[in-house]
Amino acid sequence: MIISVLACLLDFTLAFSVGSSVSTQPVAYDGEPTLQQWFLDNGYAINVTTDETGIETFAAGYYKMEIKAEFAAYAPINNLSWYPLSNGQLNYIFLGENVTGDTACFLASETFGFCLESPDGRFYTETLRNADGKDHALIFNIPQASGYIIAWEDLWDLGDADYQDAVLAALTPVNVNVEYCPRTLNRKSEGRWITAFVELPKEFDADDVDVSSIMLNGTILADKVHVEDSHLLVVKFSREEVIELIRDSLEKIGFQCDVTEVSLTLTGKFTDGQTFQGTNSIHVIHYGDCYVK
Repeated sequence: MIISVLACLLDFTLAFSVGSSVSTQPVAYDGEPTLQQWFLDNGYAINVTTDETGIETFAAGYYKMEIKAEFAAYAPINNLSWYPLSNGQLNYIFLGENVTGDTACFLASETFGFCLESPDGRFYTETLRNADGKDHALIFNIPQASGYIIAWEDLWDLGDADYQDAVLAALTPVNVNVEYCPRTLNRKSEGRWITAFVELPKEFDADDVDVSSIMLNGTILADKVHVEDSHLLVVKFSREEVIELIRDSLEKIGFQCDVTEVSLTLTGKFTDGQTFQGTNSIHVIHYGDCYVK
């Protein structure tokens, strides 16, 4: 892991005002680049003084995370996770020693935030969750891309306030259109597959899809994938596995006889690592002892 170990922590003045946009550029020590210099060196047209978004939470979706840089003594033992706002449960993305360029994908089914764990504590993108009451994550839109740069300070009370202890990219997914067949799932009927017709945006090519990455609700891998044309994929999932997935989904929400449909999200990646997703619903009848019209 790229690490620039801090030889010592010196007296310093905080470079940021608490709970507000950046007031001055982050500082850096021992030959480390400032966050602003790192942006310039890596081709990001981002001004740390004016471009910080103030965003603290993120929309549900299938995200690709990438470690862009780390300049921290704690880098080998820092952990990164995401958490749903509803319960705050941590779901780990990177654990311990990772290297610059490492990537990971995750599917968040609801609005969420990120958490960086260091020996100094857990620091969230939501300032109100931080025990020291400070803003430990600066979030910027990525120019000419769909996603965010998240720059972290991993020391209690903002430490040296350099905000380049961990610099991460969170890339949002490309949205695709998905239609399921059959549209109505009858558990009493025969059949082997649930088929998804996946239409890509015109600027993307079906031949560039990593077919091994396609999943349903982040759990069921595709059994068969056929490229119908340059923008259309035909994907088949095991009917029995989909029934189990739907059963689990209905039990989580407390199944009632008037439930008529369940939302299914198809996710995948292109060969360059960019993620995509599409969501649609499927109707359910003859589920258990209930007859749903």
